[in-house]
Amino acid sequence: MAQNKKDDTLKVKIGGRLVSPFFDVADGKPSSSVEHTFDKTLHAFSKNNIPLEPDDGLKRRERVLSRMEKVCQEWVKNVCRKQGLPRQVAEAAGGMLKTSGSYRLGVHEPGADIDCILVVPGMCSRQHFFGTVTGDDPNLTKERDPDSLAERIRSHPDVTNFVPVE
Repeated sequence: MAQNKKDDTLKVKIGGRLVSPFFDVADGKPSSSVEHTFDKTLHAFSKNNIPLEPDDGLKRRERVLSRMEKVCQEWVKNVCRKQGLPRQVAEAAGGMLKTSGSYRLGVHEPGADIDCILVVPGMCSRQHFFGTVTGDDPNLTKERDPDSLAERIRSHPDVTNFVPVE
């Protein structure tokens, strides 16, 4: 059985961050001439039709993502503590923020959103994330848990436009 090695040639620098494929390349074969031609055509189209963000905008996005990851990691620790897990477990529980979409591909326009995926341990539930209030009584005021990640982000002083998709 052949060993899969990460292909370092697919790494690209976006802002100050080196981005590489999350998964190994499927077959690892060199690109064909047709694929090279398509790549050149796509790059030319992108250069002529997609206004890319300047370096200062990219650096600002990197700062935002770094802060957001810290907020997420603090939230994971809080969920662990609320579940009575030892401090060492809560500290090591982690939480990784991964980018996707146009930003991840390096073809986002200035002012575009940043699609993110948060990877957390299994003890963090959907209800913890969204702060969903459950219950069938329509007379109850349904407020979200202020310790949920969605509410932490929504109430953060630097956040101006947050749309959690539940």
